[in-house]
Amino acid sequence: MMPARTRCRLLLLAFCVLFFPGNLARAQTNDELRQRAIQAMQAQDFAAARQALLQLVQREPSGDNYNYLATADAAAGQVDMAIADLQKSIQLGNRTAGAHYNLGLLEMQAHRVNTAEAAFQHAIDLDPKYLPAHYGLGVALMSSGHPREAAAEMQKTLEQTPHEARFWALLVSAQFAAGDSPKAVDSTRKAVQDFPDDARLDVTLATICLRYRVVQRARELLEDANESMPNDPEVALLLAKASLMAGEPVEALAVLQGMAPADRKGTERLLLMGETRALRGDLKSAADDLRLALNDSPRDPECLAAYAWLQSLQGQYEAALTTLTKARSILPRAPWVPYRMAVNYFFLGKFGQAANACQEALQLDPTYPPAYVLQGIVKLNEKNFEAARIDFTRAVDLDPENPLFHRQLGIALYDSGKAALAGEQFEIALRGNPKDAAGYYWRAKSLQSQGEKEKAIGDLNTVIELQPGYAEAYTELARLYSETGRPSRAAEVLAQQKQVGASSQPSGDDTLLRTLPDATR
Repeated sequence: MMPARTRCRLLLLAFCVLFFPGNLARAQTNDELRQRAIQAMQAQDFAAARQALLQLVQREPSGDNYNYLATADAAAGQVDMAIADLQKSIQLGNRTAGAHYNLGLLEMQAHRVNTAEAAFQHAIDLDPKYLPAHYGLGVALMSSGHPREAAAEMQKTLEQTPHEARFWALLVSAQFAAGDSPKAVDSTRKAVQDFPDDARLDVTLATICLRYRVVQRARELLEDANESMPNDPEVALLLAKASLMAGEPVEALAVLQGMAPADRKGTERLLLMGETRALRGDLKSAADDLRLALNDSPRDPECLAAYAWLQSLQGQYEAALTTLTKARSILPRAPWVPYRMAVNYFFLGKFGQAANACQEALQLDPTYPPAYVLQGIVKLNEKNFEAARIDFTRAVDLDPENPLFHRQLGIALYDSGKAALAGEQFEIALRGNPKDAAGYYWRAKSLQSQGEKEKAIGDLNTVIELQPGYAEAYTELARLYSETGRPSRAAEVLAQQKQVGASSQPSGDDTLLRTLPDATR
């Protein structure tokens, strides 16, 4: 057995090794600790990296070493600790644009947007040419609900450094969010001029345009991108979606069927195929597609939006409201949910609930144009023409390229006795959608009020060509033929009406149902 004195000496030796490694074992140098931390970071062993860096900052509390520690904490998801480390790094002399920029990024992760804005601005003050900080400030301003300020920041930066694709994309988003669609569309054109061969930028800009339902511009961008990347399924799906939103289901179907078999799978294609078939009138096949999509992704907002839309098309308004209630539990702050509920309330004849749901949508997003349109339609039905005009004008201001909005504004102006002003809106609407039978019908009414009977006759004949079941067009056309001394032509028109069985005027409000769901805002 080992003597007691020997055991005591060995125990003391062990304590010396533990507490005085410099004397009895070689201590790691600061550089070795730093290298050990870097290697641990590369191996994604963040706990080991942090342990080494904590030893390092205790020995050498410098700005650089605290910056390393902040990096390790951020990589491990310890955002608040990383912020504290980086603030200490800055206090110890790391007063660079990059340090303040990184602090801004961390504050954004911590959802402290105002503090992030200050950090990005400090980085810009230190180095006005530090582009990441300008971009970060733009994103922070967008996140804090200041799109006009974000647009101004991007515009100012692009004037100095125009060749930055992501800055163009953020500028377009900010201008749309600020309700300045004409400027946003103009910016897409300038961006494409600056990057004529960047198909990915075309796709990004088109996606932003689709989010704000500026469909024609999105289609132009996607058609260009599709020429550059003809076998890219992402571009094909977006082009199909844009064609659908433009009311061209035949074109959408051609795009979807032209995709390679391997790319024809997936929830998104099922959604688009279902929506395409629904717009072409094949509601049974559409239901099969959309049910499959919903089975694949039962909590996906786009699947729920599309399925509720199909239920509305089928006249299942109560069932659509149930589906939308589920969507609201998933996305309580999405404006499209109460808007779609408002559409179903409207077709159930519950106009008060429809108006309340529109208000709910606008409280969530005051720049959501469809809610203004439906609110205006409710007021038209109540014969409150001036209030309807105000709502339609707001929608047009937010999305001046949407033909439906101009048509509805024209109807409100016509019903207010302002036929000439109404005619201007119908002209704009028909330039945007030359296949809109209701647009020609209302332009005919406006022309007739201004004494332009022959032009009105021409428009009414166009209505009948586009939509043979439009009963009111026959009645108006027969009356105009009689008034212009052509009773035989009037009789022919009424006989034609009887032959095709046109017995009612299709509701212009049907456009609300056939407008595709929007689950992107």
